[in-house]
Amino acid sequence: MPDRSDEFRAAASECLRLAHTTSDESARASLLVMAQKWFDLANGSPRQSVFDAAVRAFNEGQMTAKPVMQQQQQIQPKKE
Repeated sequence: MPDRSDEFRAAASECLRLAHTTSDESARASLLVMAQKWFDLANGSPRQSVFDAAVRAFNEGQMTAKPVMQQQQQIQPKKE
């Protein structure tokens, strides 16, 4: 069987990239789980330290400042 670990690592990296770009928490969690599974496949056995390093890099990227959107409430005149 040919060594496909580079393909699996690329798939894991793509999952992490997508997780970084999505604002949907559920999708982000699913993508992180998929990334871990791809890393596990690439390494032949679970290698938590490799995955932890990737998650740490992802989390550091999440800590960058992002613009905050605010909504203003307008007071409506009372109907008599």
